[in-house]
Amino acid sequence: MDTVVEFIKDIFIPGSVAFLLLGLVVGVLLLYLGDRTAKWGRRWLVLLAVVYVFMSIPLISNQLVGGLSAGFSPIEEVALVSDAEAIVVLGGGGATYQAGEQYTTALSESSTLRALEAARIYDMLEDPWVIVSGGLNSRAGLLDPESEPLRESLTKLGIPRENILLDSESQNTYEQGINVPPLLETKNIDSFILITSPVHMRRSLLVFQKVGLDPYPGISTQQSESQAAPTQSIIPDEDALVQSKAAMREIMALIYYALRGWI
Repeated sequence: MDTVVEFIKDIFIPGSVAFLLLGLVVGVLLLYLGDRTAKWGRRWLVLLAVVYVFMSIPLISNQLVGGLSAGFSPIEEVALVSDAEAIVVLGGGGATYQAGEQYTTALSESSTLRALEAARIYDMLEDPWVIVSGGLNSRAGLLDPESEPLRESLTKLGIPRENILLDSESQNTYEQGINVPPLLETKNIDSFILITSPVHMRRSLLVFQKVGLDPYPGISTQQSESQAAPTQSIIPDEDALVQSKAAMREIMALIYYALRGWI
């Protein structure tokens, strides 16, 4: 089952290069298999082009992201979370770069933005515990547990190392919902803030609620503010396609988690 899921994640996410190439191959095969299939090949290729053009339009991309993150906003008032004893930061990916015997592991943009939000929230509270969750992912080129570079980023942002606990085993959101609660129990933590990306928050919150926890949602920014701000343009661009792909991946993940009974 896990192999099938990973294959689907690699190939069948609309907006990805792999899905586009697969779609082109299917369309061309239909064109050349004969007159009866050629018309379906033409229709499929037109549909494929339309889908990718639409997903590349910032206005459409913003709607997809906005729909997934509706109801969530960054925490601005400490009074709303004053009883929080911990911050749980969910890893959002990374990569290990290697040359010969030397290598280093870097966080993805998503993980980095979550670390920045966790540091901001930490400064609002009185020395809470910080639990960082993220394991290995060799298929994605991540050879160190993601929790380790996340911890290093958090310490550079001013969070004391001794306040940080690691979950270095979880490889997906479901496992984070299983592995984080025991860490909370070791410190008798009842109330905590869950930090993740806007499009990922709904699924994450549902996973933790499924195991009987009720965290405060604390979303990071969806993309770095050093980049151009999202627009409502109807002119296709690459950044919009990237955001649309992330949204489509999350929609498919929500459906899968619901079918598995994880949310």
